[in-house]
Parts: sequence; C-alpha cells; structure tokens
Amino acid sequence: MYDEVESRGAVVIAIAQEDTDGESHAKFLRHFEGGPRFELVYDVGREQTARYERTSTYLIDRDGIVRQEFPSMIRHRPDWTSVLGELDRVQRKRNAG
Repeated sequence: MYDEVESRGAVVIAIAQEDTDGESHAKFLRHFEGGPRFELVYDVGREQTARYERTSTYLIDRDGIVRQEFPSMIRHRPDWTSVLGELDRVQRKRNAG
C-alpha cells in the first residue's frame, strides 16, 4: 500500500522502538534489500515516542496534529483501505480550507 500512500502525497515514517542503539538499528535495516522505501528511524528507550502506542498506526497531519489512530497489535495491523480512506478525508477537509 506504500504506492497508494505516496500517490496521495503522504509520507510514511516507521519508528523502531526495539533497537538498543544505532548499531542494532543498522543491523535491522540490513534485512531490507536495498533499504526500506519509507523512513525508518529508531527511538532508544522510547524517549520521543512514549506517548504513542507501540504497534498502532497514526495519521498525523503536516502541522503535527494526530488526526486518527488505528490501534493494532503485533500480528494484527490495521486495514489499509481504512487508513487510505481517512487520509483522503483529511486531505479533502484540508483542501476545502
């Protein structure tokens, strides 16, 4: 679904909270052939992301406002058509001004 998100002008940022340091994160990144197509950063000790649920997906607008949370679990991710639908709704609302 990354292509669909990208075609809407949105950006995907994934936060790896399991890494213990930059070296462990670099090792994790090597699992992606050619690197991930989206931004994948790490947050050791959840210093920056403690207020967010570990496995949830968030739709955050350009102003940094959380517009929607899609709760999930490690082996149960959100339905991406719902995420795309909400992205479309937020963009329509923003364009309507």
